[in-house]
Amino acid sequence: MDEITNKCKELNHLLRESSEYITYVQAKNAIMANESLYYSLMDFKHMYTDVLQYTEGNPYDEILRMCNENDELLHNSTVNEYLRAESAFSRLVKKVLRETSEGLLDQ
Repeated sequence: MDEITNKCKELNHLLRESSEYITYVQAKNAIMANESLYYSLMDFKHMYTDVLQYTEGNPYDEILRMCNENDELLHNSTVNEYLRAESAFSRLVKKVLRETSEGLLDQ
């Protein structure tokens, strides 16, 4: 088990050195420098998640309405950079999880 823990720590270190992570941290720091912008985005993300989780049927119309109402926020360059960086880092983490779990349940 110690070997697995050590490999996990190595992987964590590699993730922290990745361009995706570095870009994400820079973008997060930039958006957090503007407290009102940060909280506006977090409110939007919370509402977006709620719509996806709790809307019966197709949430398309509700999401479209929310995006239209928050158009200025979503087109803010700092917000846009943060969302792109967050998405890229999230894709990297999902890839790592997919690769490390591949074949584990096949036995």
